[in-house]
Amino acid sequence: MGSSPIRLAVIDDHALFLQGLAYVFENCALDLEVQSFTTATDFLKQIDEEREWDVIVTDLAMKQINGIALIGALRARKIGTQVIVLSASEDAITRSNADAVGAFCFVHKSSEETVLLEAIEAAHKAGPLPPRSVQNGARRMIFQPDGTDTIVRPKLGPQQQRILSMMAEGATNKDIARALSISENTVKTHAKTIFRELSVGSRAAAVQRARELALF
Repeated sequence: MGSSPIRLAVIDDHALFLQGLAYVFENCALDLEVQSFTTATDFLKQIDEEREWDVIVTDLAMKQINGIALIGALRARKIGTQVIVLSASEDAITRSNADAVGAFCFVHKSSEETVLLEAIEAAHKAGPLPPRSVQNGARRMIFQPDGTDTIVRPKLGPQQQRILSMMAEGATNKDIARALSISENTVKTHAKTIFRELSVGSRAAAVQRARELALF
């Protein structure tokens, strides 16, 4: 019996680039089973539905959730699938950021297609990260899409996470207080902590930052 194809997920919010990659994958020597996503959010939904891949290739700078935050979200879910980061930036900070969250390797978008294909084959042979490496990749350090600024992942308790999620659904303080059987003043206190941890000053900004960090 022959070996099974490499199950490959590709995430990039540029449709033309995805089309180019599709052509490369269709005409390469590797046996690949490829599924493409234009947003990290759509990909994470599949992950949460227990879809599995052998190797993941992700763009770095994407809307909503960047590639580094995506890896952090995977590691937080205790998923050790090897991830290759694609980027048009090649500075040392970007590379170190990718390494910090447990990326398998960094491939510049201007590289020859053989570089990416060899990286995919090597990532597949390496297999999933061991549990300790997955735990290290879920550290609090997450980075901006341009690879320059460091964001500290917020320390939010279960109640604060629930409140943040309800904020994203448009619930008022009164709604949240009633649903969680707490006072509105307690909700406001939690909200202040949420804003401080996310370094924002409003509900809308908190929800946006939470989405960037793949907190829900």
